[in-house]
Order: sequence, then C-alpha cells, then structure tokens
Amino acid sequence: MNNKIYIQDFLPSIIATRNAISFFEKDMQLKADSFYVFDFTNIFFISRAFADELYKFLKNNNIEYKFENANSNILEIFKVVQKNRTSKPYSYHEIAITSFSKKKDLVQFLSLI
Repeated sequence: MNNKIYIQDFLPSIIATRNAISFFEKDMQLKADSFYVFDFTNIFFISRAFADELYKFLKNNNIEYKFENANSNILEIFKVVQKNRTSKPYSYHEIAITSFSKKKDLVQFLSLI
C-alpha cells in the first residue's frame, strides 16, 4: 500500500478552512495506527484552523506522519498548533448559578453588581 499522500492532488494550493479536513476523514479512508507521508508540494498555505483540524485528526486516529516538501510557513503553523494542543492545560471552574422567581429579585441582584 502506498502511504504517501500528495495533497495537491486533492486540495487547493491554499487550504483555508476547517472543512477541508473532511477530505481526509471521508474520502481518503486512512487507516488508524498507520504511518503516512503527507507531501505538500505546490501547497502554499494552510490556515491555523485547518492545521488544528489536521493535528486533531492525526492524533485521534493514532496516525504517525511525516511532512515532505512543506514550506516554512506550513511547518511553523503546524508547529504552533501542535505546541498549543500538547501544552495547553485545560482547567474548569465552577460557576455560581443564581435563579430568581420574581423579576424584582433579579433587578435587585443586578443593581448590586
């Protein structure tokens, strides 16, 4: 099986939307736990949104990958996305919820803010 994907054969030279990832998800039918080479010949730009979706897709499917012929902008965008995805601590905070049975009580509460 040929595990080299020439992106120019399937996507435009400027990939600017998150939706472009649907090509990989639906049309390519890449196998999970596999290795693929993504050749970026004649691809001039990928948006941060697309890079984020591509990274998420590769990670969720446990796909090992290598980029070939990617220009410095593509590599840098992907590097930033990868860094943000792996180093960003997700924390959740409890938010107080207050309910009011009467409009008058709500108005009084808001006047105190």
